[in-house]
Amino acid sequence: MSKTIFITGVSSGLGHGLAEYYLAQGHTVLGCSRRQPEIEAGSGEFRFIAGDLSDFESVPALLEDLFDGVENCDLAILNAGILSPFGDMQETSLDDCRRVMDINVWANKIVLDWLLPRFPQMQQVAVISSGAAVNGSRGWNAYSISKAAVNMLTLLYSREGGDTHFCAIAPGLIATHMQDVLCNLPEDERFPTLESLKSRRGTPQMPTGAELAPRMASAIEKARDQVESGAFFDIRKVDWA
Repeated sequence: MSKTIFITGVSSGLGHGLAEYYLAQGHTVLGCSRRQPEIEAGSGEFRFIAGDLSDFESVPALLEDLFDGVENCDLAILNAGILSPFGDMQETSLDDCRRVMDINVWANKIVLDWLLPRFPQMQQVAVISSGAAVNGSRGWNAYSISKAAVNMLTLLYSREGGDTHFCAIAPGLIATHMQDVLCNLPEDERFPTLESLKSRRGTPQMPTGAELAPRMASAIEKARDQVESGAFFDIRKVDWA
């Protein structure tokens, strides 16, 4: 049965991979990102609108335009996010922290507060989190804080009733522009995770968004039966994903 799926951050990476995967399955995908994506629609229908989710005042109107005439939304995947400048917390400006929190956390609240009243029968909301939410590795500063916060945001929305299943998912390493930036940073003994990232680049341990998309889509679907609504899980650490 064809579904209607909303995905944020579809211009590249995992969001782009998921959009093309669902379209190839014949689903309708509604996407938003700052940049126009190059999307193969397959047998599905793709609708897109460009916008900056950190511009909170513009988001409701953006969503009104994107969902114009749409009668239902089965699944929302809140994928858009940014990395803070890598380094110690003491070196990270409050302005950088605020920008990361605005996009990685509060933009999701704006989106959910618009979506949930309009589509109360929505089956599922999947928020893309990160292992950084729980690892506390040095250098990840505001990004780690934002992902820990989005896990709690997901849990709190799940506690507010309704039939929608919520989950926050860590997808593991993905070969994206974010990894390009991190892997090109100079060696620094303070940040051992950088060396780990560089060693996995170009290996199956760091797939592209398109390569990971089928597994992510399967994990999202199975999560409704496998984890309690509001839960966080890492697809690398569950045997059913």
